[in-house]
Amino acid sequence: MENASKALIIAGAILLSILIIGLGMMVFNNAKNVLTSANLDQEQIDAFNSKFESYIGLNKRGTDIRTLCDTVKNSNAVEDENKITMVYEGNGSFSNGVQSQTDILKLRNTLKNGQRYDLEAEYDEKGTKLMNKIIIKDHKTTSSTPTE
Repeated sequence: MENASKALIIAGAILLSILIIGLGMMVFNNAKNVLTSANLDQEQIDAFNSKFESYIGLNKRGTDIRTLCDTVKNSNAVEDENKITMVYEGNGSFSNGVQSQTDILKLRNTLKNGQRYDLEAEYDEKGTKLMNKIIIKDHKTTSSTPTE
């Protein structure tokens, strides 16, 4: 009887240690997945930014900026973590920035096809150079001839 109770205690200790090891492995794998999904490599960052960088600059056409709004809207619909915020400094309702589908559509409809705009990009503070904000300003003409 004494040997049987010792065998049960040993078996219980072995099962408990297997359970603790399995739990540790599960926690480690979950932490590893979070770290890998949070850290994008440079190629992924460049691919993400390249969708928007051609629109950044001075004296851009309204039609191009409206296309950019569609691109941002589609990107934000797909991306869970890396969403672009659009800010339009020419209209108070968009000066705090928008990310949602409906707000970007409203911003798109506010922009005029024949008007010119200046665009700036802001990148995250983590040092990854991932674009996270596009600022749209009305173009201020300094000369009488518009340039591209």
